[in-house]
Amino acid sequence: MLEIVAQDRPGLLYDIGSTLARLGCNIEVALIDTEGQKAIDVFYLTEQTKKLNAEKQQSLREALQSALG
Repeated sequence: MLEIVAQDRPGLLYDIGSTLARLGCNIEVALIDTEGQKAIDVFYLTEQTKKLNAEKQQSLREALQSALG
């Protein structure tokens, strides 16, 4: 499960989705919400139908921090 809370802006969901796709993550479920100017997005992710291992989780964390920084 990946939860992202960030300032909402045009292109935010695209940046998240393209980062997930680039790293080979599949989105099984996505819950997208906006409260005022805050985006609250929750994704249930897999890689080749399996949970993400610790190494993939770390890579994903770093890539998202860079993309959304």
